[in-house]
Parts: sequence; C-alpha cells; structure tokens
Amino acid sequence: MGKTDLRVLGDTPFNAEPRSLVELTRHPITPLHLVYARNHCMFLPNYATASPISHNAPPDSDSQSLPATKYDDAPSSSESQPSDFRSSILGFSPDAADEMTFVASVAEIKNLASDVDTYTVKIDGEMEGMEEKTLSMKDMMVYFPRKEVVATLICAGNRRAKMQEKTGKEVRGILWSEGTIANARWAGAPLRDILITAGVSEHEDAQRGFHVCFASNVAPCEDDKDYGGSISLEKAMAKDGDVMLAYEMNDEPLTPDHGFPLRVVVPGCFGMRWVKWVDRITISRKESPNFYQQRDYKMLPECVTSKEMAANEGWWERTPAMQELNCNSVVAHIQCLNVTCPDQKTLKVSGYAYSHTPISCVEISADDGETWHEARIVYQEGRWSWSLWEGELTVDIDDSALEWVGPGRKNGRSKTKITVISRAFDVSGSAQDTDCRWNLRGVGFCGVGDASVEV
Repeated sequence: MGKTDLRVLGDTPFNAEPRSLVELTRHPITPLHLVYARNHCMFLPNYATASPISHNAPPDSDSQSLPATKYDDAPSSSESQPSDFRSSILGFSPDAADEMTFVASVAEIKNLASDVDTYTVKIDGEMEGMEEKTLSMKDMMVYFPRKEVVATLICAGNRRAKMQEKTGKEVRGILWSEGTIANARWAGAPLRDILITAGVSEHEDAQRGFHVCFASNVAPCEDDKDYGGSISLEKAMAKDGDVMLAYEMNDEPLTPDHGFPLRVVVPGCFGMRWVKWVDRITISRKESPNFYQQRDYKMLPECVTSKEMAANEGWWERTPAMQELNCNSVVAHIQCLNVTCPDQKTLKVSGYAYSHTPISCVEISADDGETWHEARIVYQEGRWSWSLWEGELTVDIDDSALEWVGPGRKNGRSKTKITVISRAFDVSGSAQDTDCRWNLRGVGFCGVGDASVEV
C-alpha cells in the first residue's frame, strides 16, 4: 500500500485514522495513505502497515495533531483474457497476488485477488417483474457505462471523542477524533443501470416502500455473520443520486482494505452504507436485517444509557437508521499571523465542512459565538465533495476574556489561549446543529467545530 500516515486504534478488526488534520486538509482529494480504515470484519490486510499510536511522541510543530485515543470495546468494449483482466484491475502482475491476501484471525483466509475472475454479485428481490441475475466483475466493466463522481466518505463515529469530551459522558465505541473522513474520486458501474437490467421499475411510484439491501459475505463480523446495510430504492434509482458499485478510487483500482473488488458508493450518506466487498444486492420491502442496520448506527435518545436498555425497551426498533449526512464543520488549524502587537492578534483559521448537499457558507468566531465572520470556501467539487474553507480573525487580547495558559511569558505578557469555533450551512437551508447532544453510540456528532491556539 505504500506510505501511510494512519495510526492504529484497533488491530482486529483493523481501524485507523490520520494523525494530523492539517495534513489531511492540505489535499482536496484525499491520497490513499491518508484515508481512514474502518472495519467490522475480523481480518486485516497483511500490507496495511499503519504505525502504532505513540502516546509519548510530541505532535508536529506545524500541525494540529489528533489526540491520542484507543480502541474501546472506464470500461473496455473488448474481451480480455482472465490473467490480463486481473492485472489491469489490480495494477499488479498475477505473481504479486500474494500481496492482496487477507490474513484472518477468526475468518478463513480470503484471497480476493485470486478470485477476481470468478467474483460475482447476485441481484434478487421481491419486486414484481424482477429476475434474479448474477454479474461478474467483467460484466460490470464491459456492459455498463463507467461513471465517475467525487464524494466524501465519512464514518458515523467521526468526532466521537469530541462528543465525550464536550458532554463529559462516556460513549460506546472507538474514540475517533475528527479525521475519519476522506474525499475521493470514485468510478464504477451506476447502480441504477444495474438494477434496471434486473427488472427494477424506473417509475418512482413503484419504487416507494422498497429498500436496496447490500451484503458482503467475505468474512464474519464482530456482531453478525456478515456485513450488510440498506438504503431506500428511491435513493438508489435517483438519476442524480450517483449511487454506484465502484471498482476505482482516485483513478486506481480499489485496494482490498477499501473494498476491492467492488464496494457500494452512496454519495451524501454515511460510510456504513457504503458496503465493501459487496456480493449480494436484494430488493426488499424491509430494511436490511443485518445487525449494523438494526442494532447499530442509530442516534438513540439521551435517556438511553446502555445497550441493554435500548434492547429491553425497544429503542433500536423505534429509532431510525442513520442515512443522510448532517451538516457539520471542523476547525483543522489555527495560525497566528502577526506576533509584533501584544494586544491584538490576526489568526488564520482553516478546516473542512460537509453535508448531504453542497455547503453554502461557513462562519467562524473567536468570542464563543457572540459575533460570527464568514470564511471562504476554497474547495468544493460537484454535489458530494467536502468543502475546505479558510478565514481570518482579528482578536483583541482581553485579559478578562481569555484563559491564562501558564507562568510563561510571550511578547512581554503572559501567554493566553484563544479558542475559535465554526458552524456550517448548506444549500438546502440546513444549519449545523451546534447543540452538544449526547447519544450512547457517539454517532452523528455535529457540535461546533473548535480548536485553540496559545498567543
């Protein structure tokens, strides 16, 4: 896989996030070595050499380093020979297939590289007029148009550590910081076209009430025999929804840890619906019965304080599964531009924002929201990418309003700490819900973005 700047939060399953928000947000399109890893399957790619967490190593001097956390509980129109097909998909020679072997701890060893010629996706369902189909990787690339979209992949647990910090209440799950987000260029076969060939109706009235259930039978998971999830059929069939079965990421074939040979891409939805290693698609009147659709990734109400309570009182059934991204922003870096005036500071602030629709505005404040200043959106590509933003704030140093940092002195005065917060708005009119509300699983947190700097 090459260079990685991830740090491991769990080995089995393998889970890791970028070390530095500054480095992450320097790239409009996230390079592979900075793409976070989130897995429920009980295996680990043997080439995923993310370095372990060092609790003693100091952060880079120019970066907003993520706090230390730990694990808690384009198709060809011609036929190709099989060996050539595998080589073109993988970007490796057949002799290098061992590099793509998954090393299992609970599951049997699964070598998807050697299976690429026989890898298939079964499509079935209960909608009238459907016929069961089985499509190969070659079918996906030869018989369907190659669709490309820039879309942001986001873990529902992004900012979970921040939720715990702000509320003072323990959450259940990996204490992700704010780096479980990746903006990538995906390419693959449009799911709408695939479903139409299986007999799914193109009429919206016929689609209502149905769900598209995705499943991956590559390996057992932590809480179920396989991984699965679902989205509405209307979302899957929307002409402008850009849902696809992807086989490329950033103009390269998918790597196994990111879903090779096929993964679902659902722009505008949280990453747990982007099922990796998908091998079955079922049209159903009910949502996926999988654990990760029914008993996880739900924003339970604050009164629910344990999984046992959620199960015994029926909260899992009463709480809707998370789907669309909420409006959110994060402060990635603050830089003090002028150091000559002890009583006034100009701060350059940067970060990212996202929603299920394009971001229209990001605002920042250095006085706890008393006044807000609009930041500049410096990158946004299409409907589904993240937004990178930056702005400047001039802050008057008020001894009564700022926090004393310590006995040290800087520019002739005691050092103080300035905190900058952010909030975002999207084109649909939604605003970042900046209330810091707690939920048991620590998912969907969208309190104000915040970061501090000493001056």
